[in-house]
Amino acid sequence: MAGLGAILVLGAALAGGAVDDPGMTRLEPAFRHTLQITGSDGRVSRMWLDRDGRYRGHGRRASSGVWRMRGDELCFTQRRPIPIPVPFCTPLVEGDVGTRWNARSATGDRIVIEIVRGR
Repeated sequence: MAGLGAILVLGAALAGGAVDDPGMTRLEPAFRHTLQITGSDGRVSRMWLDRDGRYRGHGRRASSGVWRMRGDELCFTQRRPIPIPVPFCTPLVEGDVGTRWNARSATGDRIVIEIVRGR
């Protein structure tokens, strides 16, 4: 399922914004482009990260929240449509447009994340 759980994958952090970290440059492609998440059922979700620590996503419905780096993991806390106070973290995979990797959603489903051109 590439819905809410998949959007939270990249791929629900601590209740703050991004940290000022030299590792933030690893996220530059995500700031400039779109993270496309495809679930095992073929559903596609899209996610956009902002430098100020916020994210927006759209799958079956729109969602938004905050993200934060925690070590080598990228963590998300959903704020809308339903606040989920428990952070969801996933290892950060470096790359640019065309980079794809396999992951698991917050619900444990297999997904494929790809950095696609444009916002």
